[in-house]
Amino acid sequence: MEELTQYKVYGEKIEKYIRPGSFPLAIKLIKEEEEIPKEAKRPKKDLKLQNFVCQDFRMARSYGWTIAVTEEDIVCKLARVVYSWDELNETTVNWGHQFNIGLYSKDLQTSQKLDECLYILPKGYLGLVISPLTRTKIEPDVVQVYCNPAQAMRFIQSYLYMKGGVMTFSAAGRIGSCHEGVIKPFLTKEPQLIILGNGDRVWGGAEDNEILFSIPEPKLGFIIEGLESTHKAGLRYPIPKYMNYTPGFQTNFKKTAHHRAGGTILKDNQND
Repeated sequence: MEELTQYKVYGEKIEKYIRPGSFPLAIKLIKEEEEIPKEAKRPKKDLKLQNFVCQDFRMARSYGWTIAVTEEDIVCKLARVVYSWDELNETTVNWGHQFNIGLYSKDLQTSQKLDECLYILPKGYLGLVISPLTRTKIEPDVVQVYCNPAQAMRFIQSYLYMKGGVMTFSAAGRIGSCHEGVIKPFLTKEPQLIILGNGDRVWGGAEDNEILFSIPEPKLGFIIEGLESTHKAGLRYPIPKYMNYTPGFQTNFKKTAHHRAGGTILKDNQND
């Protein structure tokens, strides 16, 4: 569809300038079944399983699939609460604290502090559709890019080139990609740098060196403009390492190095 062309171009530019190891993802929060593309895979219906949202992100970014996720597909209790598929009531809150204490929190009072930091999707959303950005089947509300710290640095530089100041973000070391990576940027309309947690790494298949940069749709063109401008100015990925120097050694190691090199190092002074 013609209205998707611009998003596909944005995806191509991210792949050109950032060079991530997997597909950047377009994510749309949907309210009706009719918003789901016909070709989208459904975990329960097509894959015959119920899983975690982070697993669906991994399949979409690795396989290039478009995946539609609804309440019936997901068994992660944390995701079910923040997406409002399960009621946020005394029972679910108590379960959350029981899960936290001794694992993520030393006691109940410490565990309760996380409650104040959660972003809960308003009721009425059926689910989400995940699609590779360069071939997206949906107009995204959020774009996710799994990347390494140097690639995330380029996004930060690009955003601040346009906005100024510094970028602030929060981290819980958990409920990363589904919560901080979708709901938070969707509600705040601000990009997020996410330190992926255990769920993303154990079940979502994120590598040790991966973090996540998540961009709400209203800021997507803004960041792409900054990315192009900073690239043109000389900020690049891969980082161009400075190589214009003559190699050397610590003084007390220099004589040993020349001796062991067997003539492969040209001596700068024949008396050395």
